[in-house]
Amino acid sequence: MEFSIPFGGQALNAVDGKGRVSLPADLRATVDRRAAQAKAANMPVDDKLLYIAEDEELPCLTGFDETEYFALAGELREQRARETAQGGRKSLIRRDGGGTETFAPLQRVVFDKAGRMVLSGLLREIGGIEDFAFFTGNGPYFDIWSPARAYSHYMAMGDKRLLRVLEHLCREKGVAL
Repeated sequence: MEFSIPFGGQALNAVDGKGRVSLPADLRATVDRRAAQAKAANMPVDDKLLYIAEDEELPCLTGFDETEYFALAGELREQRARETAQGGRKSLIRRDGGGTETFAPLQRVVFDKAGRMVLSGLLREIGGIEDFAFFTGNGPYFDIWSPARAYSHYMAMGDKRLLRVLEHLCREKGVAL
């Protein structure tokens, strides 16, 4: 089943010394809507579970909900079935690390009703996240940035719209860039 409800918006939230941060309300609402759609289709999704990992290309973290996790697993099954049908595989079970690059790096992160969650020390280290996390919706995913890394990236890309948003949110919260 395709979940067409995208993650969008942005927020700058404080991160405490233990890595606790709130998932922004807009992102929580999207997770809720996607989970409701999945449950209506009899999919057993956990509406308080996220998967977060290092982005493959950008200097940030990327995250998604369980509906996207199931979609990725389905895409991998389809890919393996095509390879098997074409004679390139003897089995749909791959023991050569075929799904490792997709699923192994994912960290399971649970959030509560208020959106509070903990970013592990590993995730904070990978993302360069210290006192604040900048969340951006990215369609089927959302990104979690260190404000400084986001600023550098948006400057290099010439993305004036997100620079204005980030600068405004940082001014409001007294965060230096």
